[in-house]
Amino acid sequence: MKRCLQYPKTYFVLAAFAFLCAGCGTFGNGLDSSGSIADMPSAGRFFRNGIRKSASGIGVDYYHDYKEVGGQVALVTDTGSVMDNGYNQAALEGAKEYALAAGVSYSFYSTESDSPEAYEDTVLYAIENQAKLIICAGSHFEQAVGSLQERYGDITFLLLDGVPRDASGMEMVIAPNVHCITYHEEEAGYLAGYMAVLEGYRKLGFIGGEQLPTICRYGYGYLQGIDDAAMDLDICDEVCVEYWYADTFSPSPEIKKTSRSWYEAGTEIIFVCGGSIYQSVLASAEKCNGMLIGADVDQSGISKHVLTSAMKGVQSSVIVALDELFAHGGSWPEDMAGCVMTYGAEKECIELPLTGNAWRFQNVSTKDYFRIRASLREGKVYISDDISEHPDTAVTVNYYNENIDGKATAAVGGYFALPDAEAGPLTACKVWDRDVCFLHLR
Repeated sequence: MKRCLQYPKTYFVLAAFAFLCAGCGTFGNGLDSSGSIADMPSAGRFFRNGIRKSASGIGVDYYHDYKEVGGQVALVTDTGSVMDNGYNQAALEGAKEYALAAGVSYSFYSTESDSPEAYEDTVLYAIENQAKLIICAGSHFEQAVGSLQERYGDITFLLLDGVPRDASGMEMVIAPNVHCITYHEEEAGYLAGYMAVLEGYRKLGFIGGEQLPTICRYGYGYLQGIDDAAMDLDICDEVCVEYWYADTFSPSPEIKKTSRSWYEAGTEIIFVCGGSIYQSVLASAEKCNGMLIGADVDQSGISKHVLTSAMKGVQSSVIVALDELFAHGGSWPEDMAGCVMTYGAEKECIELPLTGNAWRFQNVSTKDYFRIRASLREGKVYISDDISEHPDTAVTVNYYNENIDGKATAAVGGYFALPDAEAGPLTACKVWDRDVCFLHLR
């Protein structure tokens, strides 16, 4: 036989796997708010579909589970590169880590053009090539899932950063073969902004990709963190932020030109949020000796110019979802079927990187960071997730693409509508709860 999958769980091997992945400890960075080792959750909550005999060589495809086409698990992504050192790659790594450990074939497919029809075609291509579970990475797939969820009731969907929508952008009832995961990006942005000001930065910037809700939440959380830190330090009149959406997830000369002009005018650090656009900003940072903040995953390995990264646990949340799915025989458990799970700081899913050389702050300590993160987890800090208009701040923010009434443009399903546009109610379904989200995979 090709493999031996043991069910019920092989606890010892799972514990070894979790230890190797996490370094020391648990979800997040393995440390609680005081900096001590946190309690490790039961190893059995991971990979309940079984695990191969050896945890050595994790991430190596000894059994040839990757298939160019025809994988049982299929990841579908937008037009950007899957290996983007960011969001798409994190989703792929989550699918891959589960597949290699549990013995499930997997494939990934990128979309050729940026249109609702193209995204649906990508999903259909995966279905035609024997996919049974389709992981849809990003809100670009909301309409595709909305269109296909009932037509293909025998296919299971995991939709990241979105909910099913119809062709008009209105939210739909989520079918039981669909599970949705969203994140509190505003909390990750807040941590990054607060810590940057604490570190000593006074001239900051934000460049987002397309003006989607996930990107807006990152940006508005960043502004709120900057503002709170400036007020705590009583330096609001010293702090200024440049704010711009580039309307793309790909590198471009315009992004390079804009970011370089900011750096040359005195901007010290730019939070870059969206696909591969960091490549253009990084080129400017290297020319001007500026700094960046990454998004979604730890991007410290890209360059010494990355101060930190606002992370939201994409990889680990995919693994948790797949484990639940396959442990339940390939269908979503009752408390996940047709429901939305939102991960945030409370569930250890929002953080800045601490391991290895990723911690690059010189003027603030990890103790300062843990204090701020604990305040988020405990609900002591209020961070608005409202993206219908920009946050009210005491610091100066220069917005570069506001509409004429001075309010932000809210994105719905990849399309834009004014904040007072009629919007559908949140799907009538309880939000699935988890004690914790997030195992670091190294």
